Amino acid sequence: MSVGSSSEVHRRTMRKTSMIRQSITPMDLLMSMGFPKHRVLLNHLDDLTLDESIPREYIVYACAVGPLGEQLDEFWNKSLSLCGRNGAHSLLPHVTLCSFITCPDSKCTALTDAFQEVIDRWQTKAPEVLTLDFYSSTNFIGLFLEDEHAEYLRKVMADFSVEAASRAGVKVEPHKKQLHLTLAYQFNPTHQEPLVNLSKEVGIQSAARWEFRLYSRDPRAASTEVLRVLYGHTPRVPDELELIPDDFVYMSATELDKNSDGWFKGTSHKTGCEGMFPGNYTEKAPESDTWTIHRVLPITRPRTASNDAKKVSLDRKVPSPPIPIGSDLEHSGNYKSAEGLLQNPQEHGYENLLKLKKMNDAPVTTKKQPRRLFIIRHGERVDVTFGEQWLIHCFDQQGKYQRKNLNMPKRVPQRPGGGQDFKKDSPITEIGVYQARMTGEALKAAGIKISYCYASPSLRCSQTAHAVLQGLEAPDAVKICVDTALFEWLAWCKGGLPKWLSPAELATFGLNIDLSYKEKLTPSDLNQKENCQAYYKRSENFVREVLKECSDDGDILLVGHASTLDSSSRCLQGLSARPAMEFSRIVQKVPYCGIIMLEEYAEFSIWDLVAPIIPTLTHAPNGRFDWRIMQS
Repeated sequence: MSVGSSSEVHRRTMRKTSMIRQSITPMDLLMSMGFPKHRVLLNHLDDLTLDESIPREYIVYACAVGPLGEQLDEFWNKSLSLCGRNGAHSLLPHVTLCSFITCPDSKCTALTDAFQEVIDRWQTKAPEVLTLDFYSSTNFIGLFLEDEHAEYLRKVMADFSVEAASRAGVKVEPHKKQLHLTLAYQFNPTHQEPLVNLSKEVGIQSAARWEFRLYSRDPRAASTEVLRVLYGHTPRVPDELELIPDDFVYMSATELDKNSDGWFKGTSHKTGCEGMFPGNYTEKAPESDTWTIHRVLPITRPRTASNDAKKVSLDRKVPSPPIPIGSDLEHSGNYKSAEGLLQNPQEHGYENLLKLKKMNDAPVTTKKQPRRLFIIRHGERVDVTFGEQWLIHCFDQQGKYQRKNLNMPKRVPQRPGGGQDFKKDSPITEIGVYQARMTGEALKAAGIKISYCYASPSLRCSQTAHAVLQGLEAPDAVKICVDTALFEWLAWCKGGLPKWLSPAELATFGLNIDLSYKEKLTPSDLNQKENCQAYYKRSENFVREVLKECSDDGDILLVGHASTLDSSSRCLQGLSARPAMEFSRIVQKVPYCGIIMLEEYAEFSIWDLVAPIIPTLTHAPNGRFDWRIMQS
């Protein structure tokens, strides 16, 4: 539900001042020199608060992850949909363990180190589970911790209070009231019965792993309304605020009373800039979505299974901090391993959080080889390697293709629009084909036999899938199922969708395409205004349908884009979608033919991200050679 008027507000009346030529700004100057607008140095160009020394406020929560955590999230969403917003919707589901702690930035490291040391010290005494009891009254519904477990948490926090005072010189006040997790409060009395009935669907005996989480927030934002940006908005007059999808806007609670035209004054979370914005381009969001998380540490001890079989850890790590947006066009040579990429070490200081979801961390004894899912990025792109000018150089006026470089494709498929149809749907280079075939050969050498193969409708993905299967020497019966659901995030697809080749046209080109396959999502089903969370959901729906269909023990191959590796694997691990900025950071580090592997543990209905069974692929760039230099 958006903020403000329900009717769409496209813009305010343009004032005469908008017609006056403005003097060039520092941002205009830098952009004219080629600096991208999203560069970090420009993000806070007009943020006057940067020079202010305002200590952040820290707090410690206990949060459940795994099946119980998922049920709590489901209750949060269902109660919002059924009865509207109540007081519990301002934060994520949690147990508060202390009051807010004021700590200067210079003492942040000391505070987090104190927190880490205390939790490590208490791990041997930690319980395996936390027991909850249901409670409801006329204005409150929640879950209370059993006294024994609540007392354990109080002792840990009392120890943290002493350690924080010693190391950081800050005061920590442990929560002295009954420790509880609030499901609903400050609700309309008429909603009590449906909320109680809904809350009873939460299985408080469900498996869960409990975590300590150390958050911080900017105290200036504590008294504001937090709004999530749904749609982008480009300012048309100087006092308007640029809206960036998946950003947050802080708005004074009095703004709704001040303005009746659907436009409100707010401050961007990402840029610190202030201005007027259309309210129906945003929706209310929990305040905690904008908080920073500094440490995630276990409360409960993992249960262990002692058999002769190998123990497999299902621990999830804490993702690393976000950086500016990138896309499938961008890639980096800093890639080390798929396991390290999507499971970043806990030593990273913090991340921006929407909601972390993690599955239960009980070790599993496996009796047979679990099902495996391989997700691969496509091979090297022609347009990225040679630039868009390749279309001009390689296609004549009749649309006939001529190869101008040994790394250019030996042939390309015929298309109705000639070379221009490749502008948004590039093929892969000869090196790209070699990358994919080498990947397939390595999988074959490791004993992998792919039973099912799915690819994005992009030509580069179908070509990569075909070459990987060739390297695997897969039987002809293993055909490529082309599905639009695997296409990358639409925010990176400017100016409309590409003109993809049909499965029949791809087959005519020589690719082993399954012409009987009916894709789960068609181009007409795509939402061009898709935000990052919706993209993750699209990927999740697809991969879960695939896993349900491919229910036997065969291994599965998905060939997509850099974004596919995270969007299609995160949900299987019980993790929530990343914020857009953090997601973009991950994407930039996925190289051509970057591969990840997940293994299924059917007993727990979970897939674990593990080290790939083959080495990563690395090679140096090879620039264009001009033989004429020998004439000089």
